[in-house]
Amino acid sequence: MCSPLVISRLTLAAATVAVVGCRQGVDLEVSQKFSAAQQAFNEAESPADFRGVAARYQEILDRGVISGAVLYNQGNAWMRADCPGRAIAAYRQARRYRPRDPYLEANLRYALATDRTAARRRPMIEYLLFWQNRLSYPAKFHLTAAAAFVAFVLGVIGLFVARRLLGRLAVAGVALTALLAFSAGYDWYRYDHIVHGVVVREEVTARKGDSADYEPAFTEPLGEGTEFRLLGRRNGWMLIRLAEGQEGWIEDDAAVVY
Repeated sequence: MCSPLVISRLTLAAATVAVVGCRQGVDLEVSQKFSAAQQAFNEAESPADFRGVAARYQEILDRGVISGAVLYNQGNAWMRADCPGRAIAAYRQARRYRPRDPYLEANLRYALATDRTAARRRPMIEYLLFWQNRLSYPAKFHLTAAAAFVAFVLGVIGLFVARRLLGRLAVAGVALTALLAFSAGYDWYRYDHIVHGVVVREEVTARKGDSADYEPAFTEPLGEGTEFRLLGRRNGWMLIRLAEGQEGWIEDDAAVVY
């Protein structure tokens, strides 16, 4: 297994292009911040140094720059800072925009193995929509819009020439548009509607209520890197649901959510 540091250095040059090209209007200051963060990563030696690097990448994200490259490199910085829980959160978010990146997949597996965290089970729908995890989150919306436009154009032209042929193609285009829209909607549901989280403390005791006075919800504490869905928040506590369906309350600062 390649270490996160080695993989990061292999992709630093390509990542610079990726962050600049991730959206239109990325200003020079953001590009400079990204380059400075990369340089700081190369020069970092201690966990404290790498925590500072991760904070540099967070500054870029806080400016509204949505980039798989930034999230990926931030995950690498968190791993070198001995913060695997935060690294997992960054890698998970990066996968939305870099679903076919083999280095990202290798680093995520490394982080999960480090924390003895089981990989998420794939729902049946992701087997039926076989492309679901191979296309980025934005790409699905772009393809849906393109398919809708093509279907509309074919339908309009079919009113005047080659009605039968173009009419059938337009119907096929509508069906494809509906399928792609469903695929994009599923991504919206799992990425924007559902709030995910990762435990970032070495050990966290989940409670049966929103206070340390409640009994533990589970027989064993949750380890760093444990992933969950956020169900609600109250009084500085989060109600979470694990992959197996168990629910409990943990303190807000015991995890990061995204």
